[in-house]
Amino acid sequence: MARTESKSFQCHPDDEQNQIDLMQKFYWNLIGSQEIKTVDSHMETRGENLYSVTNTEHYVKLTFSRELDIPHLEKIRKLEREYELLPIPKYPKLFPVSIWLWIIGTFFWGIGLIGWLAYFFMKYQPDKSKADRDYDQLVISRQEIIERLEHLENLPEEENVKSQIKPQQKAV
Repeated sequence: MARTESKSFQCHPDDEQNQIDLMQKFYWNLIGSQEIKTVDSHMETRGENLYSVTNTEHYVKLTFSRELDIPHLEKIRKLEREYELLPIPKYPKLFPVSIWLWIIGTFFWGIGLIGWLAYFFMKYQPDKSKADRDYDQLVISRQEIIERLEHLENLPEEENVKSQIKPQQKAV
């Protein structure tokens, strides 16, 4: 019986197939996929009013398995860790705090629009440009890791390489 390792995580339902495809590149086999929808309702009192509050969750739980005797497993694990540790850029908010603060500031003091325009050109645009550059680099880095992973498929198994190397004979 082959030894295996397993992994499970949650993802958005729209991202399910992309996650499965990615995990299969790292030699994970899908064991199970479970769509989870939860609805939690409760009553809350706010002042003198009673409100019904409903919270919903909708995600997919994916479970994978991978055999421990696949060739180059340590290299595959290293590439997988490298892929997972790539930094994901953080995009700035178009309206920091709340859009209502900016609207109220515009109507009452007239500075909301001017303040937002200053924020937009001095903070938002540069930060968004940097995040876009970082995202482009993330895509390139991920593709490089996938290419290195595909290169591993063409390498001979380590045991076969050792047996193919002939010991050098000493000159007498």
